Amino acid sequence: MVKFFPSIEPEHEDFMLSQPLFFVASAPWAGKHINLSPKGLPSRSFSILTRNTVAYIDATGSGCETISHIYENGRVTVMFCSFGVSPKIMRLFCKGTVVEKADEEFQRLKMQMGKSVGLTGARAIILLDVFKVQTSCGFGVPLIGETTASGDEEKGFHDRNSLDKWTSSMQEKKALPEYQRNSNFRSLDGLTGLRSARRARGQWMLFEDCWAWVMRIMKQWDAVMVGILIATSVMLISKSYISI
Repeated sequence: MVKFFPSIEPEHEDFMLSQPLFFVASAPWAGKHINLSPKGLPSRSFSILTRNTVAYIDATGSGCETISHIYENGRVTVMFCSFGVSPKIMRLFCKGTVVEKADEEFQRLKMQMGKSVGLTGARAIILLDVFKVQTSCGFGVPLIGETTASGDEEKGFHDRNSLDKWTSSMQEKKALPEYQRNSNFRSLDGLTGLRSARRARGQWMLFEDCWAWVMRIMKQWDAVMVGILIATSVMLISKSYISI
């Protein structure tokens, strides 16, 4: 059900621009908060510039979490999902750049996005380099509006039965544990996942946990280098005092 693409395909473009809203997620390297923001009006605020470049107009809001996180580390995920009869979720994994309204590049980039693009109170354009596209079923996303047997449309949110049908079918075939074994044992970044899936794969749990810890430390190379620098400085200062 999950598919990955190196870039945005034409059918992805049609899907994204036809949705009523999208979501933007970001996080700092360290801290308690992970930010998730809904963004409306994609037709006026979102633009696909190339197969690996998108941008959206960032309107003035009550906070600036996404902007702050991009300035720190650049990590952004954009998600579109269908609330219509054809379920789908699409994620764009990106590295972002903030182009503020006062920057020289702002007007040029806005023109590149299209004359119809714009929001009142815009403070920046978020330019995103898309390095991976992911699509998945979206069975768990509710349906807005539903046509009854009589042909009348019921307004509001309605649960889909797609997810229940799929899981029931997998359970009947006794295929759900195998699916979890192959799909739920680790994250996209290689972090350890569902423990039962890891056991089913015969992983050495302690070794895998230690390796994940080492990889996490290695990714924080700047903190490691600062620690080494401080330790070296303390040692040199201590030696100088001892020699005196």
